[in-house]
Amino acid sequence: MTGGRSDPLASPFLDPDVVERVVGMDDVLARNAAITNGYHALSEAVAAILGREDANWLTFGQWASAEARRSMTGEAVPGFARPVVGPEVRAAVAGGNTAVFGDVAPPFGRWVRAVVADPLAATDQRRADAVVAALGEHPQLADSEDLRTAFRAYTDALRLRADPSPGAARRRAERMLLANVSVGAHEQIVADPFVKAAIPGRSIFAVAATAHMGLRIPEGVLRLDRDVPPPAYLGGAQFPPALTRLDDPELVALAARFRQDLDSARDSDAPDWEDYGERMGYIFTLLRSHQQDPSLFELPPWTPALPAVI
Repeated sequence: MTGGRSDPLASPFLDPDVVERVVGMDDVLARNAAITNGYHALSEAVAAILGREDANWLTFGQWASAEARRSMTGEAVPGFARPVVGPEVRAAVAGGNTAVFGDVAPPFGRWVRAVVADPLAATDQRRADAVVAALGEHPQLADSEDLRTAFRAYTDALRLRADPSPGAARRRAERMLLANVSVGAHEQIVADPFVKAAIPGRSIFAVAATAHMGLRIPEGVLRLDRDVPPPAYLGGAQFPPALTRLDDPELVALAARFRQDLDSARDSDAPDWEDYGERMGYIFTLLRSHQQDPSLFELPPWTPALPAVI
C-alpha cells in the first residue's frame, strides 16, 4: 500500500490524540460525524490486515453510530414519542456514542500498530503471543477480560488467514465472531448508563419509543424488539455457511452467556433495550448473521463529511 490519507493503515484515527480531540468536540452532530467517519476509517485499517471476508466490530460500529445520529436529530424517534424525547435523552444518546468511541477506538489503534510493526505475528505463534501479551499489559485491557479475549481472537484470525488447511476459513470466521461479540460485551457495559439515561423513569412513552426503534443497515431497518431476521444477502439462510455451526468452545460459551440458540435466531429479540443481557443477545445474533455481509463495509450514506478539524 502507499502512504497518505488514502492508505487505511495511515489513518489519523489510529492516533489516540486524534480520538481524544474528536471526543472533546463541542458540537454533538459534528462530533457524531467524526465518530462515524472514525469507525469507518478504523474498520478499513483492520480490514487491510484481516481481510474483508468477515466484518470486524468497527464495521458494525459505524452503522450504530450513524443510527445514533438519527436519534439525536429525532428522525429515528416515532412521532407519538417525540414530545417526551427531550434534550436530556438526545444528550444521553450523544454521550453514549462519544463514550464508546473514546473507549474502543484506542485499543484498536494499538492493535493495528502492533501487528503492522511485527509482520511475523501473522505466521509465527510466538510472535503473535508476544503481541497479545504486550497489548494485555495496557491498563484498559488488564481491566477487561472481554477486550483481552477480543484482541487475542483477532490475532488468532490473522494467523488463520495464512493457514491453507481445510477448515481454516471456518475457524477464522468463528474467531472473528468471538472477537466481535467480545468487543460488544465490553462496549455495552460502557454504554449501559447512557442507555438507562435515555429511558428516563422507564416511562411508558419512552419504553414504547425504544420498542419501535431499530438499526438501519444497507438492507433496511432491523427492529430491536423482534428476532434478528434472515439477512437479505444470504437469500433466506439465517447464518453464513462458515457460522451455521459453532464449534469454537469460547464462542459456544459466549452464546450460552447471552442465552442465544446455537441453531437459530430464536429469542434474539430485545424488547427491553435497557437490559444488558437482552441487548447482548440481540447483538450476538446480529453479528453472527451479518458478519459476512460485504455491504456493511460501506460508510452509511447519510453520514456527513469528516469535519475539517480532523
